[in-house]
Amino acid sequence: MIATQEFEKVLQIKLCRYPEFIPAATVSSYLVDGLLIDSGPAHTAEELAEFLRDRKVKTVVNTHFHEDHVAANRFLQDRYGVEIFASALAVAKISKPAVLYPYQEEVWGYPIPSQVQPLGKVIRTENFTFEVIPTPGHDRDHVCLFESNQRWLFSGDLYIGKRPVVCRPLDDQWQILEDLKTVRELKPRVLFPAPGNVLFDPGETLDKVIAHLKSLGRQIEELHNTGLTIEAIRQKVFGEENPSAPRTQNQFSSEKMVKSFLRWKVET
Repeated sequence: MIATQEFEKVLQIKLCRYPEFIPAATVSSYLVDGLLIDSGPAHTAEELAEFLRDRKVKTVVNTHFHEDHVAANRFLQDRYGVEIFASALAVAKISKPAVLYPYQEEVWGYPIPSQVQPLGKVIRTENFTFEVIPTPGHDRDHVCLFESNQRWLFSGDLYIGKRPVVCRPLDDQWQILEDLKTVRELKPRVLFPAPGNVLFDPGETLDKVIAHLKSLGRQIEELHNTGLTIEAIRQKVFGEENPSAPRTQNQFSSEKMVKSFLRWKVET
């Protein structure tokens, strides 16, 4: 399923296999001046490719290699001859078959491997120049794009909400905190995230997320220093485990959030 909304000169394309557009199963691609930022999951790949038939897409940038961001690459490449770019760390991953958990197969589907080129420091379109901002907290290959004249920030999966309480095993919360500080310093005017809604004047929201993560990390470290177990810390900070844990084969959980903040102390 596809739903679209235009913000200034940017078209948000929400992608979801479910007609009700379940938030946790919905991801957005963005089309601006012939550039498509992320190509979405396998379950919507053909529909997206058809939707873009007359929209003169010339270039695709994948913010990172995850299956919900790259799966229409091959369709767009084969049909329209578009150039596709991702960070150098993502290139080899995107070219190989994905290894997925059952929930990923159900929600997003398997992406067909595609050939992409490594990003440089900028991506230029006819009317805009997008700076490539490495933001490796969500994954080592993750990048954001920033158009400084318009002050548009395309944040991929860096910003996922105001008060995150779960994360993946490979998320690095301290690095995510640094990444959020990095993009906050750019003073974006519009934030275009992959999950959730477009935010205008996002500075205050970013400040709140930064403060939340900083406070959360300090609390978890302090509790760890008292000798509490990971489970006990999770119970004290978050209460019972988040419902997303069993639905995602324990890949997204509050326990992972605790471990992420303690990664330098705790083997996960």
